[in-house]
Amino acid sequence: MASSTSCLNLFVFSFLSVLLITKSHISGSVNGVVFPVTRDLSTGQYVAEIRLGDSYEPVNLVVDLSGTLLWFDCSSGLISTSRSLISGSSSGCLKAKAGNERVSSRGDQNGDCDLLVRNGVVGITARGELATDVLSYGSVASQGTVDLLFACAPPLLLRGLASGAQGVMGLSKAQISLPSQLAAETNEPRRLTVYLSPSNGLVSTRSVEDVLGAAAARSLVYTPLSTTSSGGYLINVKSIRVNGFMLAVNGTLSAELSTLVPYTTMESSLYAVFADAYVKAAASNANSVAPVAPFGLCFTSTSSSDFPAVDLALQSEMVRWRIQGENLLVDVGGGVQCLGIVDGGSNRVSPIIMGGLQLEGFVLDFDLGNSVMGFGERTRSSLDSFRQEAL
Repeated sequence: MASSTSCLNLFVFSFLSVLLITKSHISGSVNGVVFPVTRDLSTGQYVAEIRLGDSYEPVNLVVDLSGTLLWFDCSSGLISTSRSLISGSSSGCLKAKAGNERVSSRGDQNGDCDLLVRNGVVGITARGELATDVLSYGSVASQGTVDLLFACAPPLLLRGLASGAQGVMGLSKAQISLPSQLAAETNEPRRLTVYLSPSNGLVSTRSVEDVLGAAAARSLVYTPLSTTSSGGYLINVKSIRVNGFMLAVNGTLSAELSTLVPYTTMESSLYAVFADAYVKAAASNANSVAPVAPFGLCFTSTSSSDFPAVDLALQSEMVRWRIQGENLLVDVGGGVQCLGIVDGGSNRVSPIIMGGLQLEGFVLDFDLGNSVMGFGERTRSSLDSFRQEAL
């Protein structure tokens, strides 16, 4: 594991920070970009670095799978002479209106295109202005640019974001989200590849096959993908099993995938059933101890292998997402490990929200055109394939 981690670290950070992967490896034209991603230790949020504007200076953005657009604080010191505001009568504003029902009525004719921008971490909104600038990508030897729509937002919207973050990278299916814009520029299908890890993650607008190779793509299991009214990605959950035993839950559930919450949450009534089953399943190998906030279940044990796995059966009992080991447990010190699945309260739109800890280490392939998502654990061979192709 250590060797594969160092391998990817060397690869990711050997470039300027936003890596161009061209189709020259495949057929000769630009096919998408890859953004390196790291986890902020304090908040558990995932931060991508892009280069926006003619100054080529980096902008750090919190990754938001449900975000409808890219936004950042344009007053944060980034100077760009190529940046310009979008008028209310432009096609860009029309796209924003199609993907964001909160666009202001002031965005008309000769005025600027105003819209309300949302910070999903703390749930606040503020008025922003739609703008355009050049997104720079590539290695030192080969750089390119593409025009990108985004919102200039006020500094107050940075509340709750990771230290040093200047805004948010929206990755939903909305018309002016990053995947949608780059797909439109390249006339390619809308694809999104996400791999989260503490130090060497990535977000790409290429398919897994393009990024990690055919073998990695063949190892993925696909499940239907839908969206919430706010743009979040949803997968169906047919059942939940703890240590192989199915929980007594009525009906089909759904799980929203989130990069803004660090741990998976369950609606309170569902969590009560789950917690009771997990304590009983773990009793033979682990001792329950007083919980440490924000966790509801904590244990002492000699090994993480002593803890029961959690399986989510998706569209059928044959398709399962297994959560175990480092994806399930959080070491809080003093020999205590807590379950990284917590009570999310009683008023949840989605009964399950899968947080960053449970997504880490999995390659996620969002085929947005066909509304399916592939998932599979990262392998050493797939990382090596990625590195060899890129270099």
